[in-house]
Amino acid sequence: MPEPLKRKKKDGTQYERPPEIEAFLEKLEIVESSERLRQFETLSKTKPGYVPSEVLVYFLRRAGIEGAKTDFEKIFRILMKRVEQSLCSIIADSRIADARGIREEIMGRFVERIAKDYKGSSSYLDFFEIRFDKAFAAFRISALRQIGPSNVETIPLGTDEDHGLEISAEIEAAAADFQSGNSSILDDPAFRFELTAAIDNLPDDQKRVIGLLLQGFQIDSKDKNIMTISRILKCDERTVRNRRDRAFKTLKTILQGENV
Repeated sequence: MPEPLKRKKKDGTQYERPPEIEAFLEKLEIVESSERLRQFETLSKTKPGYVPSEVLVYFLRRAGIEGAKTDFEKIFRILMKRVEQSLCSIIADSRIADARGIREEIMGRFVERIAKDYKGSSSYLDFFEIRFDKAFAAFRISALRQIGPSNVETIPLGTDEDHGLEISAEIEAAAADFQSGNSSILDDPAFRFELTAAIDNLPDDQKRVIGLLLQGFQIDSKDKNIMTISRILKCDERTVRNRRDRAFKTLKTILQGENV
């Protein structure tokens, strides 16, 4: 039986892994360690036998607790290969200056998080057992905010499963307003995790508007040569603003109601 997550919400209830992740854990707990490691080696999500990264994080942490140093090191190397692969697709050398340096900085900070967890001084990695892509996207943006705002403006938030969204100044300001002006909440991993998930769960029409805002498009412009959200979605400015406002209202309701 997989060990439950340690991190709790403000109401005292524990975070839980998705059922499909629990099923993977139960299946792999009963096989030999060497067979688990063999299955973990598949890096591409499109290949048969791929094991979700959430599962790797669970067994990485368990190996650390049990003192299984060899297993820990092997899983760690595989997980970091996946992280590097993801970062290379998002922070590409062809698009961003000093992309390699930025990737290495983010990876270094992630290694520090793993080290803290290994020492038993953090429950932060619980989020990575729930939804790895979302947790890492939130971690990456938090790291970029500390590296420098210019990087945050040009590097997308999106995961391998998404279409590349960044948390723009407008969204951050709205999020801070949701939390009574407490902008420091944006650096909290639990809040970042919930904000990213909340945006993903918006209705399609609202999500499209937020997505385009996040990519830097203006709602409208008198200059006919500028591509705007109104022109892309083929609707008037008022409609776009209404969708944006409804999205912000939905995000506010969700985020104020979350016990994170």
